[in-house]
Amino acid sequence: MLLNFSKKKDENDVENSKTLPPELIRPIVLHLKNDKKSLHSCLLVSRDWCKETVDLLWIQPFHFLYTCNKINPSVFSLFINSKLCHCSNEKRQYQATNLLMTYLLIKHDKAFVEKGIIKAKSERITFDYFEFLFVLDLHELYCAIKDWNQWNNSNSKSNKNDYSPLTFGSIMKYFIMNIPKLKILSFDTKFIFYKINNKNPCSFLIKVDKYDDDDVNDDYNHFIYSDNYILNLLIKESKIPEITQFFANLTELVLTIRERKYEIFFSFSQICYNIQKLIIRINYPIYFYCGNAARAEVSSESYYLASLIRSQHNLVHFELFDIPEMGINEILKSLKESQHNSLKTLILNNARINYNSTILSYMKYLQNLQELRLINCICGRGIFLNNKKNKKDIFDDEKNYEEGLWLPNLKYLQVDYIDEKGEELNELSLIISSVLIRCSPLLNNGI
Repeated sequence: MLLNFSKKKDENDVENSKTLPPELIRPIVLHLKNDKKSLHSCLLVSRDWCKETVDLLWIQPFHFLYTCNKINPSVFSLFINSKLCHCSNEKRQYQATNLLMTYLLIKHDKAFVEKGIIKAKSERITFDYFEFLFVLDLHELYCAIKDWNQWNNSNSKSNKNDYSPLTFGSIMKYFIMNIPKLKILSFDTKFIFYKINNKNPCSFLIKVDKYDDDDVNDDYNHFIYSDNYILNLLIKESKIPEITQFFANLTELVLTIRERKYEIFFSFSQICYNIQKLIIRINYPIYFYCGNAARAEVSSESYYLASLIRSQHNLVHFELFDIPEMGINEILKSLKESQHNSLKTLILNNARINYNSTILSYMKYLQNLQELRLINCICGRGIFLNNKKNKKDIFDDEKNYEEGLWLPNLKYLQVDYIDEKGEELNELSLIISSVLIRCSPLLNNGI
């Protein structure tokens, strides 16, 4: 039930609102934690309500900024059919400017004062909002800076004033150095958090699919999935001793960009040891004319991702997107060797798996798994039919891959295979499901 905050309060109402204990206020605002409009209303009720609400609004403010309610429910069809949301560009740019300005005024960084971005003496900020910031997505931050620059550029023209543009490098460093409790870091171009929370990303987020360097550089880059500017900055910052401490407390890392990530995997494997949730995308085009080079890239990236996995003390959730088969064995091996006691959720999205007996043989070591999802995993139809004809892989009569396979805690199972054309491979899905259900007593009992 929503509270009516617009009703005019008499003195008794005010007294009653003051006496409502925090232990009752908190569950109410937690129930509204994904509703920005309602949380704003809660802020205005009283000081106690404000104290219980402010952290929820500022835990991931850029996510709130770019969550759009005025959109077709099939927003992710933007990747296929361009259906834009109905957000006001002007309003969004204004809100992004206010949001960034709030953070800049907290510390009054000398560099921003010298550039004229903020004044030496400005209004007092009520809270240190960095204290509440637990979640930072670099794609959202980049878009906020882009909105800031567009807003200030438009207004400087109308007011005939010059303005100093914000650069991503300076803002990212400012944020990283001032966030004391960063728990979740993401560079997410698949918009995983929006899907998880059943929210719609603003179409502006989706349209921004490349990143401009702060220093314009028109050099031709022959490899389409090379390092991008933001990733290079992140790698650079992760190697600076006085900054590495700000990554040390990460519990979730989401990297779904397509570019090379092995350097950041290596850097984080040296400084991050408490990641519990890891969502990664490894995707390279393997063309006939650069197949060996791309295979080497996949192998290298898989190796360093495996190193990152091995360095974690308690990895609970691991999700992998788009990986070719040549890299998946190294990663599953690292899970087997280092996370067999802690891993509870394993999700493979769009992974290429032509030989499933190898995958199943690793599962026997992950006995604490509670959730296993193989979503749109790709198996070549020709390879599947050939294995069936010649009794190879899962059709081997000896079925060695089933030996010792026992998943006593598995509660959730999803198996969906497709071929290289995107058509369903129902027979393979059924076979793998049957094998896994047979070795999972909770699934067998219908729990």
